[in-house]
Amino acid sequence: MAKRKRYRPDVDNDPELDISSLVDVAFLLLIYFLVTSTLRPDETDLSIVLPSQVPNENPLDIDPIAIVIGPDGSVTYNEEPIPLSGGSGADRLPDLRQRLKAYKELADGTNQQAMVTVKADDAGKTQRFIDVVNALASVKIKNVTMTGFRDEEK
Repeated sequence: MAKRKRYRPDVDNDPELDISSLVDVAFLLLIYFLVTSTLRPDETDLSIVLPSQVPNENPLDIDPIAIVIGPDGSVTYNEEPIPLSGGSGADRLPDLRQRLKAYKELADGTNQQAMVTVKADDAGKTQRFIDVVNALASVKIKNVTMTGFRDEEK
């Protein structure tokens, strides 16, 4: 009998590995992570104002205004009496409104906030307090501190 010859494949000295499918999987993973990740805002987008060594261009400081409403309904603007208008309606304190408007314009011109302190006597007239608050609102002064007091000198 004749000997059978077994089939032996040719030995490849330089084997190759097909990595095209691995590259496809890598790109699919990259796309998946890019799509599902959330983007954080950059730190430069945060509105943080840091103090600086630059001197302030505006050396003028504006003092806050003190408005005092007495028990009899009298109104003083930085210790100066304000004449009361006898009329009824929205403009009961026109002189106060004019002074507050000038103060607001000065504060806006110097890039500062207009600050007002309203001190009302606990036994004072409520309508006078409302008139003062209306005058503040008409000139758009929003930084207002309101306090009450009682005259102990009586």
